[in-house]
Amino acid sequence: MKRFSMFAAGVMMTTFLLSGCASGGGATSSSANGGASKEASGDAIKIGWFGPLTGPTATDGTHSRDAALLAVEQYNAAGGINGKKVELVAEDDQGKPEEAIKAVQKLVNNDKVTALVGGAYSGPTKTAAAKVQELKVPMVVAYAVHPDATKGGDYVNRVIYTGPVQGRAMAEYAVNDLKKKNIAVLYVDNDYGKSIYTSFKENVEKLGAKIAIDRPHKMGDKDFSSVLTAVKATNPDALYVVAYYNEAAAIVKQAKESGINAQLLGVDGFDSPKYLELGKSNTEGSTFTTSFYTTDNRPVVQKFVKAWHDKYKGEPDMLSSQSYDAAMVILEAMKKAGTDKEKLKQAINETSELEGTSGQIRFRTDHEVMKPVIFMTVKDGKFQFVKSQMYN
Repeated sequence: MKRFSMFAAGVMMTTFLLSGCASGGGATSSSANGGASKEASGDAIKIGWFGPLTGPTATDGTHSRDAALLAVEQYNAAGGINGKKVELVAEDDQGKPEEAIKAVQKLVNNDKVTALVGGAYSGPTKTAAAKVQELKVPMVVAYAVHPDATKGGDYVNRVIYTGPVQGRAMAEYAVNDLKKKNIAVLYVDNDYGKSIYTSFKENVEKLGAKIAIDRPHKMGDKDFSSVLTAVKATNPDALYVVAYYNEAAAIVKQAKESGINAQLLGVDGFDSPKYLELGKSNTEGSTFTTSFYTTDNRPVVQKFVKAWHDKYKGEPDMLSSQSYDAAMVILEAMKKAGTDKEKLKQAINETSELEGTSGQIRFRTDHEVMKPVIFMTVKDGKFQFVKSQMYN
């Protein structure tokens, strides 16, 4: 996927490549390898972001950072927060828990950020959340789904539903709507994959269907021929793939090549143009859960889609939407409560009926979001809306 240069009004910014640095138009930018940050303004309000800007998930991290940046730029264009500009300070966690800790410490202790957007995956987010609570800095998790991320206190909220919610949603859809009874599962062997699959299995069995076979895989795996042979032998009527788009595309392609004709089911890791690009016609008919779709006719969505296209020359995906919403939660709370961290934390916790690109956002007392799960399918090579349903 192409990367694009970013500019803010009156400020010439440097383009930071994935192999090098985080970028920010009108934002504080820091190097992905931990170099010194370059401050655009001494009295600006700083929001931190951390996530993968290098490594195998760099595309997702870049989309997340770019979305938070877009939200900040839009706020600045409208006058900022009480007349002050907002800067986004981005740090690369390389998709690693230990790097996420370093990123959070740098953002809080060195860059003096007021709040954090968590653009990391479940493992790094879960680890960093404990440090965030210790440092008493408000954080909004964009798309990490492991339940433990919000368990340590009241400084961390999440704008994506948890893995167990997503697993339950697909279980009910597969068994109740699609009438599937014998379901094979391939899942990525990490916090993301296990939290979704555990819930899916539990709910499938509660509903009277069965798991025909389940097999884990690692991120980066490319050859699934052996495990798909075992899957085919169970004659499943559905194949649930809990994976990110690289492995998901390889699995659906090889499943079709091996003669598996089961209904393909998936997760929000499918929700990327890369899934369609890599999987090609093999993705046709696959149905997955997510939290965002570009054809949603709500004004907030269409404004976001247009702004993304104007700035980045493409279409936003689920990760973009989630990170934009996470930043907007912080910015809206700052508008009400200012930059005192205790007051800001409380304002975030009290977020209610905020129209986000991923749905209307309201936090429960456990700091988890209440919003619908979206079901999408691939039809004629494009993502198409199926239905929306609340599961919280």
